[in-house]
Amino acid sequence: MQNTKYPNANWDQYSSKIISALSLKKTAVGEYHGACPVCQGKDRFWIKEDNNNDVMVSCRQCGDYAGIKDALRNQRLWPDENEKPMTREYTISWPEPEPEATHPYLIKKKIGLGNAKIDGNLLVIPVINSQGKRVGVQNIDPAGSKKFSTGMPVVGNFSVIGGKLDDLIYVCEGWATAMSVHLATGRPAVFALSAGNLTAVIGELYEARPNLRIIVAGDNDEAGMKAIEKCVNDHNVQSVVPDVEGWDFSDMWINRGKEATAKALEIKSLLDQVFFPNDAVAQLDRSYLVKGWFGQGQLSMVYGASNVGKSFFVQDIAWHVSASQDWHGNKVKGGVVLFLALEGGTTTHNRIVALKQQYPEHSDVKLAVRPLPLNLLDGEVDVNKICDLCDEIKRMHGDIAMIVVDTLSRSMPAGDENSPASATAVISAVDKIRATTSAHLMLVHHSGKNLEAKARGHSSLRAAVETEIELSYDEATGLRTALATKQRDLEGGRKFHFKLKVIELGNDMDGDPVTTCVIIPASSDDVEKANKKAIKGKNQVLFKTCFQQLRGEGVGMSNPAGVGWPEPSTFWVIKEEDIKKHFMGKVAGVANPSQTYKQSIAGLTSAGHIVQNEGYIWFCDDFGKVS
Repeated sequence: MQNTKYPNANWDQYSSKIISALSLKKTAVGEYHGACPVCQGKDRFWIKEDNNNDVMVSCRQCGDYAGIKDALRNQRLWPDENEKPMTREYTISWPEPEPEATHPYLIKKKIGLGNAKIDGNLLVIPVINSQGKRVGVQNIDPAGSKKFSTGMPVVGNFSVIGGKLDDLIYVCEGWATAMSVHLATGRPAVFALSAGNLTAVIGELYEARPNLRIIVAGDNDEAGMKAIEKCVNDHNVQSVVPDVEGWDFSDMWINRGKEATAKALEIKSLLDQVFFPNDAVAQLDRSYLVKGWFGQGQLSMVYGASNVGKSFFVQDIAWHVSASQDWHGNKVKGGVVLFLALEGGTTTHNRIVALKQQYPEHSDVKLAVRPLPLNLLDGEVDVNKICDLCDEIKRMHGDIAMIVVDTLSRSMPAGDENSPASATAVISAVDKIRATTSAHLMLVHHSGKNLEAKARGHSSLRAAVETEIELSYDEATGLRTALATKQRDLEGGRKFHFKLKVIELGNDMDGDPVTTCVIIPASSDDVEKANKKAIKGKNQVLFKTCFQQLRGEGVGMSNPAGVGWPEPSTFWVIKEEDIKKHFMGKVAGVANPSQTYKQSIAGLTSAGHIVQNEGYIWFCDDFGKVS
């Protein structure tokens, strides 16, 4: 942060003043956002507590750190040069390791030394019994491999982190998990050595301290869930697990930090799960990403046939979210967007250049594009890579609001879209990414053999998404439509009509133009034409053919000016007596040609295809125009 002539502002002393005076609102990541006191950028200014208990300030629009501090000081919201900073009185969010605690395992797990010691390259954790007698140790090497001391008894023995066991405590499988739980809650945590030893340890603890309140902070995997079930059955204890399959609370501590981990470890009364009429409060604020279309942190799917414009459509949404700009009349709560471009290769560069040309007024567009392969079925490699990438993007550019996977089929190589196993693996992978980033995740997918078949693949994919958008294309009119076919928390049926606009980027080595496309909203005339009933029935088609033949022979003229006429010389008009005579000659074999003519005229008029005035008839669409 850039220094000014004023000292740092202590969080305890100044944060509440700044939040109140500037009407800042807290976000999910512990920041407070609002209008910048310098540039007035809406929701681009933020404050949060740094590791030294000081106020961090920034504006993602102007970046004028010195000006911001000066503006705050002028409102008595920042200390002046003569004020001594308040002494820090409590620990930082991330505990700093002790001077000797330089073990790689501690660094990897983002924890301090706790009750462990360092012996050479080994991290040594003491193991005791319920009488407090030391019975052995667990050694952890720099690679994270663990080994108990030779001959050490395991059953019922444990290690204690964080003080005396006299009230509420947590019991965990692993030592790093117990350390993370203690750091997040401030409560003592017991390392039970393994999942299978949990129930024995709890039994020993209750025998030594009958009044303890014990909570099992379990691992969300098969072994962990079985161990929790046994603990509940044997001892009637409460339990909590992370909300991501495969995680323990050490994973949550590493990926989400102290606040989220502490919240996940909270134990509430069963009555907190219900509310009564007198407690009901209208929920007026909905957390949206694109209002009416996509919610924050949700899972969505956009699907359609090949060449319907899926990539152009989702890239346009991603652009507006990353630019924090309203999307074609729909409000946006923006942020960084990660676009995983698995199709298109280098053409993705061209499409982003085209978006820059289409929206030159948009600045500070935080759209990160990754044009590399991805395998969502490999949760241990590629999914972790994406989570690590998101962490790095967040450190450099701020919270990730949205992640786009374009396309789903390319993200599951060798997988079967119709297989329950592959679908479940993909859902698990995207849930892990969402849980790690709190971002909205959008899957771009293909439709079945026809739109009636909906999105391709196993039904569990559709069941998992909160929002589903179907794209369709009318070749006759060039109109493309996005239809919300599923909205779990919003009103469905919303439509957005658009067309593709060709953007010329330059010339290639042969001098030929290089082009790509962007989307543009369809006009009301485009929509009206697309919704107009098609000319149907052999007699209506015959009438149009007769009109076309007479016009080709020079019969008729450009429309004149005056009441009841369109703009002069807009449409080709033919006298009704001429077209009637020609039409009735074509239907001479019918019983009542005159009646057939009247029915054709009535049908074409009611459908909005033809207009009559002063004895003339013309087609009021592109077919009937003079040019």
